[in-house]
Amino acid sequence: MATNISSNFSGKIKYVAVMVAKAAPLVLIGAGAFAAYSSWRKKPSLLKRSTSLALLHGGEMALQRLVEFHEARADAYRLDSADCEFRVALALLAREKPDFCELTRITAKLEMSRKEDEAINILEGELQEAQNNKRTHEAYEIEMLLVEMLIYKGDFNKALHCKCLTDENVSDARRPLYNAIIHIALEPNKKKEAEAYWGKFNDLRTDFGFQPVYSKSMEESGIYKTISTDFQEFEKVVKKFQQDIRKARDMKLTIKK
Repeated sequence: MATNISSNFSGKIKYVAVMVAKAAPLVLIGAGAFAAYSSWRKKPSLLKRSTSLALLHGGEMALQRLVEFHEARADAYRLDSADCEFRVALALLAREKPDFCELTRITAKLEMSRKEDEAINILEGELQEAQNNKRTHEAYEIEMLLVEMLIYKGDFNKALHCKCLTDENVSDARRPLYNAIIHIALEPNKKKEAEAYWGKFNDLRTDFGFQPVYSKSMEESGIYKTISTDFQEFEKVVKKFQQDIRKARDMKLTIKK
């Protein structure tokens, strides 16, 4: 990641949590370049989140979480307060300037703690309320969070039909990023469409001022990651993410039994 962007991050976090338990997250979107698995028992460092809307719409947070999904998931001791934080943040949505970056951070905690179903139900209710009250911006951001949560749950078809993924009125790099992830994950795989969305994502990131190629040395975790515009590398991350989602799903079923 570019130096100017990586400096905006600190703390610790769950891909991403996107591919789950492992971590994402997304991200939401993992180790090695994207696949080098870090030990589950290891407490990964959570990245610092910028409160800038550009960072959110530039897709940087979503991409970072996708890549780090498994590591962050392991940091369970950070997830205990997620439910309470999530409800408090949602209660503040009606204020003049909601902090969607903070809400995104809390959503990641819920994903990491495998509470996607609960979060999805809450977000769907909040989305309906925002739409009924003509709070267009809030509705858009809530639906984007819903898309991410559905992706992390592995419900790709439902995520694909969310209106925000076809809304061209907002310049938002998350839209092509999520579309790229979904089209890779869909059965049958729609690689051609996914590659086109990946190209659009990189173009938008550049428009937002993010470097198209970046790398970061994760000294605390001992992992070195490289994220580039190469579609094949991105595809590997998504495939790993899918594997993690399946493992998390199997783990949930085992716990219920």
